[in-house]
Amino acid sequence: MDKVIVVTAPTTPTRPRHTFLKAGQDLYKAALELSNSGGLPGPTDHLAGLAAECVAKAMLIDFFGSVQDSPNAKPYSPVIEGMPGMNKYKASHGHMPGAWDHLMLVANGRRGAEVRKHIPRQNPFKTRSDAWHESHRYLDGDKLPAQRVARHLAAALSLITAYNHAK
Repeated sequence: MDKVIVVTAPTTPTRPRHTFLKAGQDLYKAALELSNSGGLPGPTDHLAGLAAECVAKAMLIDFFGSVQDSPNAKPYSPVIEGMPGMNKYKASHGHMPGAWDHLMLVANGRRGAEVRKHIPRQNPFKTRSDAWHESHRYLDGDKLPAQRVARHLAAALSLITAYNHAK
């Protein structure tokens, strides 16, 4: 009996589907629980910003053509990359407030209208009084105004609501 040797082509591992929406929802729930416990405004604000960022990225990928095919798996928008003055680096979706700005750049059509209907017109993570940055996690969170934290929680919830209405 002759031996048969089967040679198969190497397969490219498939990337698991992103979980930005689930991550955003879970981060929002954690932020809300911290907020309801009456303490830790700094971590609450940080989690609210991360929640909003994750949901914005979910919408960018699921509704507005962003992809996650780079070696570092950082999502980016080919549409934004093609805009004047932009490049792949500038089209990469980072933290807030940039992720919100990217969403507003590409949110168009029926889904874009639905998203815009449910979120504030002004980026709540970019306003002078409520500017959010990932490095703020190192600040003394006890000095953050409760209204700021509440606005960021509301903004994260508005993005989750917008996602659910736009799908």
